[in-house]
Amino acid sequence: MPLSFVIARYFAYAFAAVATAWLAAFMALSAAIDAGFVYEASWGPANAREVAEGLARDGVCGQQDVPTAYRYLILNKDGYVLMTDLEGTRLEDATEMARAALAADPGTVEIEGGGSGLTYAAFPLKGGGACALVSEYLPQWVSRDLAGLLPNPQNLMLVGAAAGSALALALVARRASRVISRKMAPLAEAAGRVGAGDLDFAVGSTNVREVNDVLAAMDAMRASLAESLEARWAAERGQREQVASLAHDLKTPLTVLRANADFVAEELEDEKDADLAAAARDIAGSVERLDGYVRLLIEASRGSGGAERAPMRPAELCEQVLAEAAQITRARGVTLDATTGPAVAGAPEAPLDRTALARAAANLVANAAEHARSRVAVSCDVEGGHLVIEVADDGPGFSPAALERGCERLFTDDSSRSSRDGGRHYGLGLHAASEAASAHGGSVSLANSPSGGAVATIAVPLCGA
Repeated sequence: MPLSFVIARYFAYAFAAVATAWLAAFMALSAAIDAGFVYEASWGPANAREVAEGLARDGVCGQQDVPTAYRYLILNKDGYVLMTDLEGTRLEDATEMARAALAADPGTVEIEGGGSGLTYAAFPLKGGGACALVSEYLPQWVSRDLAGLLPNPQNLMLVGAAAGSALALALVARRASRVISRKMAPLAEAAGRVGAGDLDFAVGSTNVREVNDVLAAMDAMRASLAESLEARWAAERGQREQVASLAHDLKTPLTVLRANADFVAEELEDEKDADLAAAARDIAGSVERLDGYVRLLIEASRGSGGAERAPMRPAELCEQVLAEAAQITRARGVTLDATTGPAVAGAPEAPLDRTALARAAANLVANAAEHARSRVAVSCDVEGGHLVIEVADDGPGFSPAALERGCERLFTDDSSRSSRDGGRHYGLGLHAASEAASAHGGSVSLANSPSGGAVATIAVPLCGA
């Protein structure tokens, strides 16, 4: 069925509920009239003459003698007010009629309409004086006690009908909300499962045409998305497998390269050629690190790569960082100033990913060596429970854009810094360092030294690292 039918049905329910509430209130008032608790609206005007004649004959001693369907005014024989429950213009009109009735013959009753459903009746009283009655076209309580305690029966009926209508509308709205929610449940379920990445399910249906149209569109979207993701996952699997194969193939030439570098270093040491021996050792050390990176690359391609934290002393990490920094700066032909703070030696063990942090520091050193004019400074220290590795260079420093976004992945728009050899940058080194620090709960900060040059700092907490 169309959604408009569902909505129209509940509009009809609401109309019927409101009509029922008003009918119930009217029937309650009618029952009170039939039971003698309430005067009907026409009782006062219709019986004005009869009531007035009876009061003129029997006399009026007080309020209790006047039916509650009437307001009254009693004058003495001199025309002064003795008792009344009238006020305003009604009092003025009733006084005028009662004074006119003072001169009328006994038993005379003067009836006049006052407009707005009012009826006035004036008559002389036995023994002197006059009385005026004012009735309104409204139901009234028969009991004067109820009249003083409760609102007018008609007003009470209106309040009851309004309250019943509000309650009825609330119940209809609640019912409509539950039904519409139930009809929309398959849509919400489908959206939730698609949002959670679960695409292997059958989209449900309802008996509402428009909802089914949306569900059909969502099912088509789910199928298209599943097909697209399957193709993407297949491509990624192929890429990972290719990367794993290439990385595995690198291990053989790396093994050969490392063995030959070790052999050259040993031969050069025998010949007392320290510089060439150091270069050969740097090659061997770099090949060893490269072999480790290849291993990580293979593990990552299989989905098993990740941080491997182990308890270690910060002094050991700092020693590795400075050793690798020496190799990088020698290869770049710049001077290295390496320092280790006194607090490092006494720092206790902390759970750290040695490979990731050493690689992060090496990225900072490599970046500094590329942009330095002649010098790179690397310092390691423990400050405020943090291991702090600071790398500075005497190059042109960071641009404002790089200070703000330099650690973003693939950011390369640093116009103030260019490689000394004009090589291309990929915007990965600082980002990788930042990611490694973040994995330990730390950070990488970038700044420019007041004396010139750039400063990059890794800060990693040692307590709960």
